Amino acid sequence: MGGNLSFWVYLFFFLSLLLAFLYILMPFFSPIVWAIVMTIVFYPLYSFLRKKLKNEGVASLLVVVLVFFVMVIPVSVITAVATQQIVAFSIKLFGLVQGQSLEEFLGRLLEHPYIRENREKLEPLLNYIRSDEFRTSVLNALNNLLTFLGNKLKNIGNTFFHVFVFLLTLYFLLRDGEKILREVKNLIPMRREDTEEILRTVYRTVLAVIYGTVGTAVAQSVMSLIGYTLAGLDYALLWSILTFFAAFIPPFGAAFVWVPLDLYLFATKGIREGLILLVFGTLFISTMDNIVRPLVMKHGIKLPYVALFFATIGGFLQFGFIGIFLGPIILSTLLVSVKIYERRIMGRV
Repeated sequence: MGGNLSFWVYLFFFLSLLLAFLYILMPFFSPIVWAIVMTIVFYPLYSFLRKKLKNEGVASLLVVVLVFFVMVIPVSVITAVATQQIVAFSIKLFGLVQGQSLEEFLGRLLEHPYIRENREKLEPLLNYIRSDEFRTSVLNALNNLLTFLGNKLKNIGNTFFHVFVFLLTLYFLLRDGEKILREVKNLIPMRREDTEEILRTVYRTVLAVIYGTVGTAVAQSVMSLIGYTLAGLDYALLWSILTFFAAFIPPFGAAFVWVPLDLYLFATKGIREGLILLVFGTLFISTMDNIVRPLVMKHGIKLPYVALFFATIGGFLQFGFIGIFLGPIILSTLLVSVKIYERRIMGRV
């Protein structure tokens, strides 16, 4: 009786300290999770450098420096330029909606042959665009967007600190990752083969999301930037970033962005510009999905499509961009845990 009581007291004490420690780490949740993900991605490179240099610290430092120049700096530059384009586009749209430019724009739009032929069908939409309700909705959305950007700029110091935490955590995870992983395996109250199966699933899921989902989005974003630029579309970088995020949304993905933009080009710029984006979007932007995404299957990740959709989008909505990784990881770990339960607890093979 005393032994059981001591065990439960110790367990309560241990779990209390663990929860307290996790609570302390909550402000650093995002950079730490990013560091874990990047550790998995760059660990093969770290292992190669460690064998060549015979020094764990130097190998870890070289990988961190590489990540800084290849990922942190480009993302920072793209974010700064995109922010400028968002502000410029918002100001332009604000002036368009608030002034008489909207009527001039609609007048030019009505001169398009297709619009003129289908005037009666499009009349409800045109009336809504002219209404005060539409103007108010657009202005409120722009105000919210600019307020959001302003808050982000105010917290730029916090962003730099999170980048520092990310790089520091990445360094120590690369250097001491094997030791930490051994300790974690020893602490998990499961059979070693079951623990290994779960960890392999997490590893394959991260690689699948990186190479399949994120890789596809990056490829489509780059292709869309080229296409938007060739078609003479304003704010090409901004639209390419939106294309990147749209690539995660099935079933049409990047087409959610480039198809409406193509219709806009046909209606305002001309047939030549519209055809350029139509051909480029069909042959290069959308086909990237069929070229890159099969890498998901290469890494052996077989998840129900509907469940993967909700896991990815739900993860993004709950945790931000890092949720694109967390959602599939949680889902795949849950499914493999169910298999282990069936095998160990229920006796099914």
